[in-house]
Amino acid sequence: MNIEQTVLEISGIEITKSILIDLQKLSSCSGEPIASVYADNLLRTMRNMRDKLPFEPYTEVVMALHDALAYSNRWIDYNASQYQGVCELLTSLVNQETINNSSVETAILTLENLGFDTLPFGVTIDESLDIDKDDE
Repeated sequence: MNIEQTVLEISGIEITKSILIDLQKLSSCSGEPIASVYADNLLRTMRNMRDKLPFEPYTEVVMALHDALAYSNRWIDYNASQYQGVCELLTSLVNQETINNSSVETAILTLENLGFDTLPFGVTIDESLDIDKDDE
């Protein structure tokens, strides 16, 4: 008896379809209680993408969006036009033949321009510390 194991690889495009569906649903019902269901599913899908495709440049953009949405449940603060802008951005990014570092940087800046805080976990630097001083 010959048993073959089939390994299904999931692609960024397949995950993006799921992300886009949730973003569109989130856009259409932003501000309503049902939006939490779509936000939860969206965040889970994004984390799944991080787990399955951690080294893809596209994943970096998706995770920047994830951080903007997940931090302090900020997904609730964004509106329909912002979510629609993300849909357009992700669609254009996936349709590119190759995604390089410049594309990733531009996409993350576009998220910022849409009003998403992609670095919500920022650190405040204490300017009074003298980092050039040698410890004795």
